[in-house]
Amino acid sequence: MKQPLLTTKSKVEEYLQVAIGLSDRDFERFIREAQEFDLKPLLCDEFYFDMLENAQGDPFDKIIPGLKYEHDNKTYYHEGLEAVLSYFTYARLILKGNVWSTSHGLVVKKTPQSEPVGQAEKKDLYYSHRQDANKLFESVANYMERLKINYQDCSDCGESPDQDIVVRATGW
Repeated sequence: MKQPLLTTKSKVEEYLQVAIGLSDRDFERFIREAQEFDLKPLLCDEFYFDMLENAQGDPFDKIIPGLKYEHDNKTYYHEGLEAVLSYFTYARLILKGNVWSTSHGLVVKKTPQSEPVGQAEKKDLYYSHRQDANKLFESVANYMERLKINYQDCSDCGESPDQDIVVRATGW
């Protein structure tokens, strides 16, 4: 059974430009990969799976979409895991988005009006968007730290089950 997705193509489009002609179904592959291979390793398994099951509940309803918040009489913002996942997803789209499996093998589509971006440029863009995602994750981690959002039963992420989630999440 497939895991629930934490974002959609339309949400990613709020942050980045995505081709109109790319179907939601095809795009979900990149979301699924980014969620499983990029976002999940930043979090404890227990925290991650609890978030998938309770995305609309506290505290995930404040961690996923991002928000404006107060701490020590100062105003802060974090874009949320939705933005983090958007940038990870887009990085994957950049690297693999124009490679299609056909009965004759993998192909890259070309048109008379355009030329595909070269592999070196794709890699640069891929790493740039991953770096952006990690920077966005830092602001989410700061939010969790400032508001002392802990996941007490997260025994798979550290020596102590009461260790702050930020310490575990940023252990990458």
